[in-house]
Amino acid sequence: MAKFFRRSMAGLGLGLAAYMIINRKTPKAVYTDVKDYVQDVLDAADHLQSAGEDFTDASSDLNVQMAHAGEVLNDISTEVDKFQFKLEPHLAIMQKHADHLQKTLDDLAPKD
Repeated sequence: MAKFFRRSMAGLGLGLAAYMIINRKTPKAVYTDVKDYVQDVLDAADHLQSAGEDFTDASSDLNVQMAHAGEVLNDISTEVDKFQFKLEPHLAIMQKHADHLQKTLDDLAPKD
């Protein structure tokens, strides 16, 4: 286990040295780059977590609104049924008068 750790650290050191040589960066610049990268990753993780919380809140609000919409639809349906019940006698009277007018017009029409 100790060999693995020593070799991993040596590989990391050699990789870091090669990176600094290829990109012509000082150890301070590499430290700043790594620090900035880690901060960017942490900021992205925080943003992802807050977006997840926002999504959960929005989903909960949607469920509440859907339940409310169901109640409103039930109320509308009840009111339509009541209106139709109140309207039926009036429609029957209007139909009776329309039938009487049509019969009168048919009786007055000239016969060929």
